Amino acid sequence: MEKREGIKRVLITSIGGGNYIDDKGEKQLKKYEKTIYEINGKESEVTTYMPKVVEKEFDVDKTIIIGTTGTMWDNVYTVYSDGNIDETYRESLKEIERTSDRDTDIKELNISKLNEEFVNKVRGIVIKYGLNREEIFENFDIIIKLEEEFNDEDEYEVILDITHSFRSTAFWMFLVMTYLTDVSNKKIKIIEVTYGMYEAKKVKTDPSPIILLNSFLEILNWIKGASELKQYGNSYYILNELKDSNDDIPEDIKKELRNFSNAMNMNYVGSLLESLKNLADLETKKEIDNIKGPAKHIIPSILKNFINDFNINESNDERKKYLLQATLAKWHCEQKRYAMAAININEALANFISNSLDFNKKDTNTNALDPNSKAKNWLRELYKLKNVKEEYEIYGKIYNDTIRIRNEIAHSLGNEVKILYDINLLKEFSEKIMGLLKDENIIKKAQKELKLLENISNKKTNKMKTIENNSLSPKSILILSTRALNQSENNELNKKLKLDKIHTLEENDIKKWKNGSEEDIDDLKKVICKYLKEGDYILIHGYFLSMQKIASFAISKGLKAIFLSEKFSSKDEYFKEI
Repeated sequence: MEKREGIKRVLITSIGGGNYIDDKGEKQLKKYEKTIYEINGKESEVTTYMPKVVEKEFDVDKTIIIGTTGTMWDNVYTVYSDGNIDETYRESLKEIERTSDRDTDIKELNISKLNEEFVNKVRGIVIKYGLNREEIFENFDIIIKLEEEFNDEDEYEVILDITHSFRSTAFWMFLVMTYLTDVSNKKIKIIEVTYGMYEAKKVKTDPSPIILLNSFLEILNWIKGASELKQYGNSYYILNELKDSNDDIPEDIKKELRNFSNAMNMNYVGSLLESLKNLADLETKKEIDNIKGPAKHIIPSILKNFINDFNINESNDERKKYLLQATLAKWHCEQKRYAMAAININEALANFISNSLDFNKKDTNTNALDPNSKAKNWLRELYKLKNVKEEYEIYGKIYNDTIRIRNEIAHSLGNEVKILYDINLLKEFSEKIMGLLKDENIIKKAQKELKLLENISNKKTNKMKTIENNSLSPKSILILSTRALNQSENNELNKKLKLDKIHTLEENDIKKWKNGSEEDIDDLKKVICKYLKEGDYILIHGYFLSMQKIASFAISKGLKAIFLSEKFSSKDEYFKEI
């Protein structure tokens, strides 16, 4: 495998060893046999140290070795020292190996000297035997520190070797692989897994094959991609991260996988209905079953489950839309995607009301950005009413709670105390919503009895009259500024607004405006209410956060907020409405 420019390659391996009792009852060191290995069709030189063969084949920059106190660290030291050997140190390694057992303290082995001598080439990590839960987690703490060998800037390709040491070491390699690829923020990619199969040679003179187990990585990645697709409807990992190995998926299915994931994550119900229809057509034509390779064990069953779970047996397009939204709400809630659940519950109710009262058919909505605005107004009016029948009240309650939750999510207003309460609400609503959308006659009866449309119409008429009266009445303005206006600014203000009266802050209030504390802002709100009425103007100039708070308050009181800006050309104006 050719190494790309700028990439650093790291081999993570383990070394075995151990001792045995000889005929005299004395402990002796085990030794690796001299062996010729074969990798990618090429034979190596004779060696007792198989990782060197992998290093050469993959042009490895650094090797990380995991072992115990009984590992053949003397062999490691000899191989990498290139003849410049500290015999005293090597003998100390041998002695620890020879006498080592499961109770030997890992601190007895001086791995630091080896790491210091080969700092840019080799890193040794000594772990315990892992005989119980406590030792296993101690080992995990030690092994996970190998991440420190990777910096944040460089890009790395890692080869894992599982040839030597305890059989449990292969599991450690699996954990390392999972951590580096799924948890670590380093730029690391596992490119190969190797296993030197010494026992596979037929006769002693045959080379031992080094098996490349990259297919295991591929299968693991397919399982990861399948998990994302099943849990969240996301096919992106399969389509993007596995693009070099997903040729066994027909192009039509790849296209619909992407469409399905995009529609699911954007909550585009129309697109989702279309994608589900296309997937169902592919299933009818048996194309989903034509998927080959590892994907055939994963993709078909997940897609068929989606087709069945979101199959809305309804001919009316409007009904199908809100019934799918209700189904999605329950699914998202089960996947702990509570924001999406709130959106779908809320919109399903609005679509149901529109369909029940024929708002869409009569084309009575004038809001192009929100075709369900009339239905939402109807639900708001329902929520405001007291002492209504429970079968009507539930619609207004669910709509009000979900719109509140949506707003708190959108504006990051929610707090820790309310989170669990709102989550429990959404769980309750997602279970109820489908049942509430079954009978449109309930909504027709509610409208007939409560006359909510008439109430909305009367309020709208009264509001228009108020606006008309306000437009004819004299207008005042309050200057909320950290400085006085100059003559040019005063002239433009009078010319533009035709004001009846201009109010300015007293000296003490100007200090409060400049200070901008919460208490000061509250006092200034009282000043605003003292001087201004609905339809009047307020000019805001000062610090951004204070301006933002006052502007929000002013707009909530029906005032027209404008701000003072600098003039950079003759075409600019000093004052602009917010």
